[in-house]
Amino acid sequence: MERPKLIRLILFILSVLLIIASILFYQHIISYLIVAFIIAYLLSPIINYAEIYNISRTVSILIVYVILAVLLVIISNVVIPQLVNQTVDFFNVLTSVIEQDDPFSIHSLQIKGLSEFIRSLESKFPSIEVDNELKNLLDRDKFNSLIGQIPLFFKSIVNLIAFLIVVPVITFFVLKDERYFIRTIFSSISNRYFEFSLHLWEEIESSFGKFFRALLIETLLVAAMSIAGLLILKIPNAIILGLFCGLTNPIKYFGPFIGAIPTMLIILLGPTPDIYVFYAAIVFIIVQQVDSLILFPWLVGKSMNMHPLWVLLTVIAGGYAFGILGMIFAVPVVFLIKTVIVVSHKSLKQFEII
Repeated sequence: MERPKLIRLILFILSVLLIIASILFYQHIISYLIVAFIIAYLLSPIINYAEIYNISRTVSILIVYVILAVLLVIISNVVIPQLVNQTVDFFNVLTSVIEQDDPFSIHSLQIKGLSEFIRSLESKFPSIEVDNELKNLLDRDKFNSLIGQIPLFFKSIVNLIAFLIVVPVITFFVLKDERYFIRTIFSSISNRYFEFSLHLWEEIESSFGKFFRALLIETLLVAAMSIAGLLILKIPNAIILGLFCGLTNPIKYFGPFIGAIPTMLIILLGPTPDIYVFYAAIVFIIVQQVDSLILFPWLVGKSMNMHPLWVLLTVIAGGYAFGILGMIFAVPVVFLIKTVIVVSHKSLKQFEII
């Protein structure tokens, strides 16, 4: 092997080993970096827009931080206490059901309409024993184990405090020195691929960036509409239930049904009359119609060029692989990969690299 090629091979191997060593060394803070880059990515358009009016990046970042801090204080004093109380109430309902002598009996849950329907069904078809089947599916020990994990959940929230302190600091430097980082990355690219790489970056940012920000806005609006509707109905735990509806909404096709399940359980297991299941269903239908007819086409639809069948299969595959989180993030990740492949192929031809 020629000496220059051997040197290049050695340098390549050393670079790979260095990257692997860096990942292993920083593995415990990778999540910090990922979240910081996502936040910086979302705030970057605001900071760049402020520069048009000759406002320095440092000043504009600090202004945004002050605004976010004020909003955080308001949320902490108004929303978070209610959110904590509603979360506790939600788990208290589950605990009270589990502690009953016959916790998973339809009749013991005191769901009047459903209980009467089950009784009439069992009287007409003696071979059907709904309660026994339900108790076979739901084991008391499993639910007790689930309730036992609640303290660990709250302990993890405490551990997040350090995370929430460090991430804004990283985000500040990423936003402040954004152009420096970009120049550093592109300076390492050879002249042959420089224009291609720059064009690829701009196209990906333009397509995926719009999609990602639009998806976030859609999620927040759906959560807000769900919370407002449940508050109007005076459903217990409306805030946490509405937030759950918003968070599951990005799961296309399945999200609205998954998001509605906790609300229906709270109504059926709590003091709220059973008829409110029907009212809540109307609220969710209205929210989904607004989302489907207005929000999604206006915010997300124009930026996402994916066939509905592909979206459906992606959601199912993501759910099998990574559960609920996989269902939420599968479509954005696949859309990002699709964008990179399509834009790369187009750009490689445009710049006559292939």
